[in-house]
Parts: sequence; structure tokens; C-alpha cells
Amino acid sequence: MEILTDYDNEVYKTQVMNSPEGSLFKQWASPLNRLQREKGEISVMDIWQTSTQCIEKLYQAGGNKIDEIPFIYTSLIKECSIIKQGRNTINRTRAEAEASAQLIMTVTATRSLNYIQQDPVSENDGVVLKIMNEIGKSAFDKYAGLFFSQKTNIYGEKIVIDSYNPFTAKDANSTPTLQKEERRKKVLTTLFDKTRGLEQLFGSSDYENLKLCFETICNDDTLLARFEMTMPNANPWGINKKMALNIIALFVKLRNLTDITMNAINKAIGGGNNNTYLTHRRPNNNERNAFGITSKEYDAIRGVIEGCVGRATVEWRDM
Repeated sequence: MEILTDYDNEVYKTQVMNSPEGSLFKQWASPLNRLQREKGEISVMDIWQTSTQCIEKLYQAGGNKIDEIPFIYTSLIKECSIIKQGRNTINRTRAEAEASAQLIMTVTATRSLNYIQQDPVSENDGVVLKIMNEIGKSAFDKYAGLFFSQKTNIYGEKIVIDSYNPFTAKDANSTPTLQKEERRKKVLTTLFDKTRGLEQLFGSSDYENLKLCFETICNDDTLLARFEMTMPNANPWGINKKMALNIIALFVKLRNLTDITMNAINKAIGGGNNNTYLTHRRPNNNERNAFGITSKEYDAIRGVIEGCVGRATVEWRDM
């Protein structure tokens, strides 16, 4: 599980609090924060975001929502076993991962029932019953009990939760992770399109390895944001072309592709004034002309390339 940065956490919290599900989220906020403080549970916004991803999967399943739930739960346990933020990774025990998955599924169940409907029984009711069956009634009752434990606010007034059916409002289910994936896909689509001429020059194996490096680099929030900058200004790639060419030159050096010249690379990607940016050396931070990255970003990118070079190629998904 890739957890949110502090900045994304605050932005997402504000977004959810002001959404149609804001009242339900606020009801969950206190027990989820207690679990985070006292039990070391995953943060509130990461739980909510992951629950939103579960709802998106159920939405996509259409009439097969109930049958999709066991697959979602199994996937959640695996996802909750490894926590990632940037380049830091935490491995969790099976019990910790399963507890987090059960909590996320319970949050998802309460969200699926938060609506007004005339029919006494609906598919959403079946979703809740199936979730309860999959995670176990004791786990469901434990977490649902936390949600329902507070009946009044601090002024003694009855808490009222606004009705909302998330399965009929797909556009509201966007999360920072989904938004990042859309940004990442946009950058990678451009990179793969603009560099496809390198496949013949590099050979399929080395070119696929370069693509893998680009994919891995774009997993990093800071490096993805750097890629989204238009450098040089008004260049036809619409992204940080300098950065892309810096990476290609460094890849060639680290891969030891000694028979490939920078002129050949320039020609393969369409020619023009690219040779200036096809440099593999580490930049000084005051150098602006040839580089689309800082020295710190160069070090991070070099580490990625050194980790990718020689690895088996994996196919790019959904491109």
C-alpha cells in the first residue's frame, strides 16, 4: 500500500470533509484516529482512500458486486502487508494486515448502506451481508460498534448522517492515488510515444529496460512532479523533456551501451536541438541549461536505473 504524503493527506481530508459523505466520514474520524494512536493502525485518510478504491471496484463490478467482495478482501490483506511512502517500506505481520483489511471492509460496508431507498432489500444490503460473512461477524461487530458507539455530538444533539449512495456517484470516488495514477499514465504515455524510435536503436530488451526505469521513476511523487514541468518552455513533448533526455543519457552510460552515440539518439527521437540535454554527468544545482533535474534528483534517478538495469523486463500494464 502506497500511503499518502503529509500534504496529500491534508488536501484529501479537506476534500472528503466537504463531500456528500462528509458527515459519515466525521462519524468514523474519532474511532479511526484512536485506532491509529493506540493500536498503530493505518492512518485515517489512507483507510478512507483504500475504502474508496474498494467502492470503485464494486462499482466496476456492476451486477457482480457481491461476488467481487471475496476477491477484494483477499487483495486487501496482501496490500496491507507492505506499507510504502516514497522510498521507505514497512513490512507488517499477517495479523496486522488482516486487521487493517477487516477495518477497511467495515468502513466500506457502512458507506454502502448510507442511502435512502424504498425497497426493503437491495443489492447494497447484500454487499454488507457478504462483507460481514467474509471478514467474520466478530471482526465486523467490533469495528461497526466503534462507528455506532457515538450517538450524540459534544452538545448532546443527536448525530444525523446525510444519506448518500456511492455506487450511483462514481465521479465523487476520486482519490489522491487514483489522481496520481492518471498523472503518471499521462507522463508515461508521452515518454513512450516520444522515445519509441529508440527501440530499433537500443534493441527490444534494452528499450524495455529503459521503459521500466521510466515507470519506476514516475512512482516517486517528487520525480513525477518534476516530469510534469514543461522544460524547456513550450517544447512539443509538453513535459520535462530535459529530464527525459538526461535519464536516457545516464541509462546509456550505466547500461554500458558504448556503441550508441548521442547523435544517434537525437536522430531516433526526431532530431532537433536535443544534444545539449543528452548528458549523463551529475549537475550542479545552479546549472539550468542542460539539466531538467537537481543533483539530489540525479542521485535518486541513478539509484533507480542501477536497480533496473539487468532486471527482467515487465510488461507495462494498461497502456
